[in-house]
Amino acid sequence: MSFRGTSATRNLMDKTMKKIIIVCSIISLFLSFKSFAQDVINEDELFSTPESIFETGKIIDNTFQEEEKKELGISGKATSVVEYTDRRTENINDDKDTTLSTYIVGNLFFDARLKKGIKCFADTEIQYNSSTDEEDFSLREFFLDFNVKNSVYFRTGKQVLQWGRCYLWNPSDLINVEKKTFQEKVGSREGAYGMKMHIPFGTRFNIYGFLDTGDVRTSDEIGAAGKFEFIVGGTEMAFSAWNKKGYRPVFAYDFSTRILGIDTVGEAAFSYGDNYEKLKIENGALTSYREENEWIPRLGINFGKSFDFEDVNDRISINLEFYYNEGGYTDNVLSDPKIYPFSKPIIISDPSAPSANPQEITSGTKRDFLLYNNLYEPYNFSKYYVALFTTTRKFILSDMNLILNMIENLNDESFILTTGVHYTNINDFSIGLSLYSFFGKKNGEFTFGNNTNTVQLTFGIVF
Repeated sequence: MSFRGTSATRNLMDKTMKKIIIVCSIISLFLSFKSFAQDVINEDELFSTPESIFETGKIIDNTFQEEEKKELGISGKATSVVEYTDRRTENINDDKDTTLSTYIVGNLFFDARLKKGIKCFADTEIQYNSSTDEEDFSLREFFLDFNVKNSVYFRTGKQVLQWGRCYLWNPSDLINVEKKTFQEKVGSREGAYGMKMHIPFGTRFNIYGFLDTGDVRTSDEIGAAGKFEFIVGGTEMAFSAWNKKGYRPVFAYDFSTRILGIDTVGEAAFSYGDNYEKLKIENGALTSYREENEWIPRLGINFGKSFDFEDVNDRISINLEFYYNEGGYTDNVLSDPKIYPFSKPIIISDPSAPSANPQEITSGTKRDFLLYNNLYEPYNFSKYYVALFTTTRKFILSDMNLILNMIENLNDESFILTTGVHYTNINDFSIGLSLYSFFGKKNGEFTFGNNTNTVQLTFGIVF
């Protein structure tokens, strides 16, 4: 599934994208100084829904009170993790390799509330790994909220955005620096730096915008994204666009609706030329390239349904999701054992020994070339994927959930099966036990690491 065009078409697309960004900026500037919203706006409803531009889940109720007060809220969470992994070996007569990893992750949230809807939020994270006796400190989110006459809302700083509707795959999201993962993440996602804008028009439609200033040295390197969201009948949908210097513009469409009692969400992204590099053989050597003269579509769709069971409403929830990636591989390039020369040598340095001489790599397998050049992105490597997510609430105990998830690369027929239970008591103390099992053909996307099973035990508190 591909679409071809001309260089003239590509130039026209770039010029059109720049015009769209300029027009949106002018409209936003004008509306910032004009109060147009006549409906009573509940800001909490506008920003806390899954369809909104960001997700934090950490902000307290921000409905304006008759007497506004300055407030500072401090909360947090901590999770201790024990992971045991066994791996396949090349010789089936050998004992399996095993690894044990223990670490703890803590997050501290600061939420400062001032008058007139001005707010500041920070998410700090520290991780200590006992296996290496190393700690890592990071600032996951740090942003400031303000508004103009309760009509135009801004958020500036480091923030995690929700730019897409699907559960795992969000092809329309080229903003967030850290993508979603199939395995449950311990800790918080890394935020992107920039300014978000939201203009609500009551319940009719919304305009969103984001200026990406992360890792920017000059003004022409700023990335820009815009979204127009509206409702047609019982379907919520949106058109969006993204562009940044050195990349191809991406145009996207997403929707959320209910079909025959099934919650259905989907999104599609299109670019003329690709923003991801791929591997190819040129003159007998391995090199990388970006597709330039084709339309590259990427599509995700999710079907969700909850079921009542034994007098418990919505006790069992099921989400089935499909992903199509035109830019992905159809064959299993990870399984090719042949040694190829590299078109350019790769310089490898050992961070643990900075005084050592860098190593020059001039040949290797296709898998080596992909990993050395950071050309492998999980769940976005091949052309076809499917994933299943199920949760059963009140499993055995009223405070325990049963999880059963699966993801498969349909091209190389490798997959991961996850089973687990999670218990949380009334004191916000939790215990989790998960088993990740890796199946499929040798050297597939989910088997080339030779892992067979990973058992993860977690203990957590929220305060």
